[in-house]
Amino acid sequence: MDFQGKKLSSPVIIAIAAVFGLIFILQNFEQTSFQFLVWTIFSGPKWIVMSCIFGGGLGLGYVMGKKKSR
Repeated sequence: MDFQGKKLSSPVIIAIAAVFGLIFILQNFEQTSFQFLVWTIFSGPKWIVMSCIFGGGLGLGYVMGKKKSR
């Protein structure tokens, strides 16, 4: 990443990502549930539900990409 002609180091990028992650967590503490058809699959803080769905999507995309590349 280039910022005004200077490259940002990895620790700076990691620190920025950690701050944004902390802000995301602190803003999404309200309770919510993940429902499939009529069943409630999971209930908990919104940030955990969203992170699980995001992680599941990443995992499924990775597996499907590996399968397609064969």
